[in-house]
Amino acid sequence: MINVLYEPFPESIRIDGKLYEICTDFRKWLRFSDLNADKSVPETEKTMALLMLLKQRPLPVPTEKMILELLAFYHADALNYHPEQDSDEDSGIIQPEIRPPVFHWCIDAACVLGDFRRFYQMDLRTAESLHWWEFLTLFSALPKESRCQERIAYRAADLTKIRNEDEKARIRKIKRAIALPYEMDDEDIGAVFGEMMQ
Repeated sequence: MINVLYEPFPESIRIDGKLYEICTDFRKWLRFSDLNADKSVPETEKTMALLMLLKQRPLPVPTEKMILELLAFYHADALNYHPEQDSDEDSGIIQPEIRPPVFHWCIDAACVLGDFRRFYQMDLRTAESLHWWEFLTLFSALPKESRCQERIAYRAADLTKIRNEDEKARIRKIKRAIALPYEMDDEDIGAVFGEMMQ
């Protein structure tokens, strides 16, 4: 984990001791995110789009480690605290809970644009340069009254925990109005059935 207050955001990834410079502009990673979310795009095309975010030309021969490092950059793994890394206990394999997405960079783009302008006085359309991790850091720090955070909160709301029927109906109506398209793929379905069988 890095401390964003004083540690620089990375400009490269290290693979087997060699540094590979990468594109860090948030727009390029948002484009990749849109492509990656598109189920109609073949995995080979997504992998090639990910490799194109390396600055080296000609592109190096891709390896599994290279792809994993690029994906770790995309997910900004080094910004997130992972308490299991601080534990000596072997907790075994943890299956992630399958949940529908609560935010979509393309569908919710107007909210992102508006919130950055409102809360940071930053026009993302004309911003000269903004590192992907800085963008993610600012996004995660948006206040709860921002449109982005409100949408996330409503989409993630668990209606089974709301006792008041009027409030439940109000939130259900909002959830329907801002629902994201979501289709479980075979892997997600298998994971759900696997959890049910344990």
